[in-house]
Amino acid sequence: MDDFAAVSQPNVSRSRELLNDAVFGRKTKPSIYDRLFAFWFQQLVYPQIWEDPLVDLQALSLKETDHVVAIASGGCNVLSYLTHSPRKITAVDLNHAHVELLHLKIETIRRLDYPMFYQMFGRGDSDQNIKNYFESVAPHLKQTSRDFWEEGIRGFERIRMFEKGFYKFGLLGQLVGFIHFIAMLYGVKLGELLRQPTVEAQGEWFDQNVAKIFDSYLFQKLVLSPIALYNLGIPPAQYASLCDGRPETMSNVLKNRARQLAAMEKIDNNYFAYQAYGRTYDHSSATNKPPYLQERFFSTVRDNIDRIKVEHNNVREVLKQMPAKSVDAYVLLDAQDWMSAAEIGLLWAEITRTASPGARVIFRTAGAASPLESLLLEGGNQVWQRNVARSDQLIHEDRSGIYGGFHLYELTQ
Repeated sequence: MDDFAAVSQPNVSRSRELLNDAVFGRKTKPSIYDRLFAFWFQQLVYPQIWEDPLVDLQALSLKETDHVVAIASGGCNVLSYLTHSPRKITAVDLNHAHVELLHLKIETIRRLDYPMFYQMFGRGDSDQNIKNYFESVAPHLKQTSRDFWEEGIRGFERIRMFEKGFYKFGLLGQLVGFIHFIAMLYGVKLGELLRQPTVEAQGEWFDQNVAKIFDSYLFQKLVLSPIALYNLGIPPAQYASLCDGRPETMSNVLKNRARQLAAMEKIDNNYFAYQAYGRTYDHSSATNKPPYLQERFFSTVRDNIDRIKVEHNNVREVLKQMPAKSVDAYVLLDAQDWMSAAEIGLLWAEITRTASPGARVIFRTAGAASPLESLLLEGGNQVWQRNVARSDQLIHEDRSGIYGGFHLYELTQ
């Protein structure tokens, strides 16, 4: 196994340390909300990540010589980037559960054929997955990974999620299930969205059936607290950004984002909406799923799988260990929504040092504005420039529909 396949050893205490640092930052007195979120986020959060990889790939225009540094989350996008065969991907995450999920996906791609791989990560609900795991995958995992997936009371080990319906687990999967339950109390079956014949019909169905839930007194009161959105992986600082510091508007903000998810693209071309409203992928479609799960890309992903290096760490600390001008593309997801201005400045100092000529950086924000603009102006940093046209175009093509801004920055010097 070559250098690209090397890994760091993730563990719970390391996650706690990294998450505390990310959430608390340089606060002398973290709030009770900060402490609760840092504790809560140590679990598996995203069985599927919620950034559209097709938008990422359009923005990054990856070449076969590129080195990509990306926050891993559930690994969906990192693996999907392999369809464009970059030279190397360094996948970084604070959360040991996400790190272990990516390790499991990587080893499953190596060891199983496409039908068995899709059965595990596309369907995620068969006892055959458990058999395949123990017979073909587990013997090749590092012991730390086996310990993670096989932990639990006999018959209820974590790996059993793939027997019972993987996408119903994780904090996000549990929240989606809770929302479906609440909708049923209002007489709404969210899965009916999947049967609407057009995008226009999807929007009309949402307005007639779902909007009333967000407008209800109960929902408006529920989302007044940042705790309500912890299962979405939204920390207190991002909560404040999402509602522009006015919690009383949060229900309306969430309604608008949910409607955008429901009606920005036809349901047979939006696996994000299919998962949210149907709690599954569209198994009848060859393309309505993340690229790494599509059969047409499987051999390419497998051929390139050893190009991923996984790091359980803070992205700035990983960049510190890299040579100058050694990275071509950076994917920060929404991590900067967690950071103070000082922390963003430190991160971008490392990005600028490690960036190769022509480097690109992409990230998303809960609000529309980029936190980088004022920092670049204040610091007199003219080497990075936001590609306004592409950024403002691509936010409207991101099928997950949950972010307010998409930002592509390019190195100009």
